[in-house]
Amino acid sequence: MYRELVAKSWCLEHNIKIYIVPIRYRKECYIEVDNNGLITRSPVTYPDQKAASKKIWELNIFFYEQNNLK
Repeated sequence: MYRELVAKSWCLEHNIKIYIVPIRYRKECYIEVDNNGLITRSPVTYPDQKAASKKIWELNIFFYEQNNLK
């Protein structure tokens, strides 16, 4: 869990915000990434917020590793 928290902190420090966007009247949701004002919505929906939250942690790690393991 430490790795995930380091990645999340790094993303926030670098203005990369990743969050859930609910779909009205449904359990499904999207994920949006706000990367310094450039907003990208996931092309797929996630079945519930638990699945979306798991993906958000993965995306935080992805952005952290892409920018720090070179």
